[in-house]
Amino acid sequence: MSTFRTLLPATLAATLLFAGCASTTPSTSPDALTAHAWALVEATDADGRLDTDLTGGSRAPIELSFQPDRIGVSNACNGMGGNYTLKGDTLEVGMLMQTMMACEPPLMARENAIKQRLEKPLQVQLNDAGTRLTLRNGAGIMTFQPAADHSAH
Repeated sequence: MSTFRTLLPATLAATLLFAGCASTTPSTSPDALTAHAWALVEATDADGRLDTDLTGGSRAPIELSFQPDRIGVSNACNGMGGNYTLKGDTLEVGMLMQTMMACEPPLMARENAIKQRLEKPLQVQLNDAGTRLTLRNGAGIMTFQPAADHSAH
C-alpha cells in the first residue's frame, strides 16, 4: 500500500505535466491563408528593428498569395512562386522559382530579404478575425493584412 501511495502522486504529477505541454490552440487552417492575398504592413529583424530591406523600394508592399500547396510572392523585383506545407502552425516554403530581371537596388534588396525570410520555417499566427497574419522565425517578424486590391481567389 505504501508503494501505491508513493507512485500515485508521481503518476498524477507526470500526467499533469505532459497534459500542460500539449497545445490547446487550434492549428492554422489552410483556408485562412488562401482567403486573401496578404500585403506586408510591417517587418522587423531579429533584433526588433524595422527591416527597411523588406519595405523599401518604389513598388506597393510585398504580397503573398496562397493557393492549396502553392505560394506566390509579388511586388519584389521579380515574381516568385513555389510549394509550401503547413504543419500545425509552421509554414515551410520550398524552393522558390522566379523570373530573372534586374531592378533598382532597393527592389533587389527587397527580393533578397523576402527570399531569405521564406527559406526558414515560419511560425504562423492569425488574429481571431483572420485579418492579420504574422509570420515569425529567427530572422524576424513579418506582419500582413489582406491586400486592398484583390483576394487570392
